[in-house]
Amino acid sequence: MDQITRGYSVPDHVPADLVVDVDMYDIPGGREDAQGAWRDLQTRGPLSWSPRNGGHWIATTGDAVFELLRDAKHFSSEYVAIPKIEGKIRMAPIEMDPPDHAAYRKTIMPLFTSDAVDALGEQARALCVELIEEFRASGRCEFIQDFAFKFPLGIFLKMMGLPDEDRMYLRDLVERFVTSPDLDVKIAMEAELHAYIDRALDQRVANPRDDATTMILNATFEGRPYSRDEMKGTIILLLFAGLDTVAGFLSFITLHLAQRPDHAAYIRTQIGDETAMHNVAQELLRRFAIANLGRIMGADYEYHGTQLKKGDMVLLPTSIFNMDPERIDNPDAVDFQRATTKHVTFGSGPHTCAGALLARKEIRIFLEEWLARIPEFRLDPDHPPEARALPLNQVMTLPLRWDV
Repeated sequence: MDQITRGYSVPDHVPADLVVDVDMYDIPGGREDAQGAWRDLQTRGPLSWSPRNGGHWIATTGDAVFELLRDAKHFSSEYVAIPKIEGKIRMAPIEMDPPDHAAYRKTIMPLFTSDAVDALGEQARALCVELIEEFRASGRCEFIQDFAFKFPLGIFLKMMGLPDEDRMYLRDLVERFVTSPDLDVKIAMEAELHAYIDRALDQRVANPRDDATTMILNATFEGRPYSRDEMKGTIILLLFAGLDTVAGFLSFITLHLAQRPDHAAYIRTQIGDETAMHNVAQELLRRFAIANLGRIMGADYEYHGTQLKKGDMVLLPTSIFNMDPERIDNPDAVDFQRATTKHVTFGSGPHTCAGALLARKEIRIFLEEWLARIPEFRLDPDHPPEARALPLNQVMTLPLRWDV
């Protein structure tokens, strides 16, 4: 019989001293410092159990996060979201395990070669400038609504060959899916997204184009055509990865620079220096990680003396590795002169993010164009920003001002 802890059921195989009452949709301190809040979950280590959101383990040391990210044999990616949605369409390749993972990943990699990213980068730069110019002369913007969502979603729509006027509709669907802990809301949003993608695929069947939607429509796995569910799962992955993660990076980076004008000034002086800008991007990515990744146990397994059972969900917060004081000095600080900026912001092992090169390109373009066009900017004193530690960390609102 399961234990009962504060009204939540705890499986018998979970030791009572490993139970922590932590809600991943409301991490203590997450509104002040989302990444720091996750890092502060380092408690008894290497694993703790939260009875909330269906119950799940949390890797609570940097070593555990790193090891479990790379251990696809025991920690399956069949479900990467908590709570898990039974019977959902799996997102390929992120929710596929080796060896199938490699075959599905191969389908989307032509979108993320160096040449493809460079070509898309030209369109991204033009879009970046266009969006900034819409509000530059006003001396203010609400960064999330006016830029952070529009920029990566616009790039996704260009890649997929989808109508630009669908931007806000898709943004609202994804935002409600990501931020809601309500499983019924998630299921409803996913169903609506499936219907949208079905319509797009039907249009490509009738009128093929030179775009990613047509490429996925024609994809094969082990010599057979993709099923419709495989097509939808792949497109959903590209949407979620391209929109929420990049929007999150840009928002946290901009929030930081608004609070640290000296850092913004430093970056302005380094634009054009490839090494310096690489170090800048790496350090910002380390400090402001977005994803907290789920895994599911495919079989019973003992990890450092802790027994995990088949079907257990495990949460891997990337900030616990990125901000581990055991491996990095003063991890809360943004230091562009660090000798090393190793991070797992894009994951590690076989499931390292396929779109990492494009994400870095978008961040680099944003820094170059934003800092070239917007003078010293600051938070709006009348409307403070709101951020939250979530399965995908997010800045909810970010009003900015500058002198014109």
